[in-house]
Amino acid sequence: MADYRQAGVDLAGHDALIAHIAERAAEAAQPGLLRGVGLFAGAFQLGDGPDDPVLCATTDSVGTKVLLAAQLGGHEVIGQDVVIHCANDVVTLGAEPIFFLDYLAVHTLDNEWVEGILAGIAKACRQAGCALLGGETAQMPDLYQPGSYDLAGTMVGTVRRQKLVEPCGVVGDVVVALPSSGLHTNGFSLVRRILRDRGVDLSRHRDTLLVPSALYSPDVLRLLRDGVSVHGMAHITGGGIGGNLNRVLSPVCDARIDPTAWERPSVFGWLQELGAVSEDEMRRVFNLGVGFCLIVPPTEVAAVTARRPDARVIGALVPGSGKVVFAC
Repeated sequence: MADYRQAGVDLAGHDALIAHIAERAAEAAQPGLLRGVGLFAGAFQLGDGPDDPVLCATTDSVGTKVLLAAQLGGHEVIGQDVVIHCANDVVTLGAEPIFFLDYLAVHTLDNEWVEGILAGIAKACRQAGCALLGGETAQMPDLYQPGSYDLAGTMVGTVRRQKLVEPCGVVGDVVVALPSSGLHTNGFSLVRRILRDRGVDLSRHRDTLLVPSALYSPDVLRLLRDGVSVHGMAHITGGGIGGNLNRVLSPVCDARIDPTAWERPSVFGWLQELGAVSEDEMRRVFNLGVGFCLIVPPTEVAAVTARRPDARVIGALVPGSGKVVFAC
């Protein structure tokens, strides 16, 4: 039975490290800091008034999905992913992406790879409505193996102080899910371990494995501009629904999730069967078809589904202690 820890990823250790980082980051706090480590993006206010801008920023990578891209030639997809992931993070605070910077580290420059990555980055920046401000390309042959690279990026967005979306869900609110396009950028260490152990021919599954992440920020921003009341948002990345939705829950509320409320893409069933992965581990590692969650009052569900007919109510907030619990 395959699991994430055997594949080299320690989620519990990661969470403990983040808590430690938050303590150290607090030592460097400055006037204007509104939100630091813990949510999907940080927030820094420029001025004291309700109409003054708040800068929201996040940095992330695309993980070991880059190894599959290197094998299968999906460099443009990887470029899209790094922008999309970051745009989906900053919009959880209600911020509109304004600019992006990339960091590409390589063993040796390969113009075809770099061109593909940059084409993907530029394409996703256009989709997200942000500028590609610049970045860094580093050649480090002593650090990276031939044929390998790593890609990360930083997104900065802006929102007026009075429009900043801060978690404020209450008992009775519902959780509305927007579907993922598949694996997105998370869980690929486990994916690769399963496929390697089973001797799967990766080239036969390229179109399943290298699907760009879904971009949610344009639709979410339209909902906010239309005046939809949103009490919190979560981008479902590493850690699954349980490890991300809990970040925006009140300490007196649980999110009770019905896993039968949405259709799980076939890629997850395929991987689960192939690797004999337990259901608990699947929920802990993958998005399972839910890429983004909004916490809204029940009266706002119609407004969300009018904009996104594929949205599904997958749960509700109940009295609790800030956890995600599955109904079955």
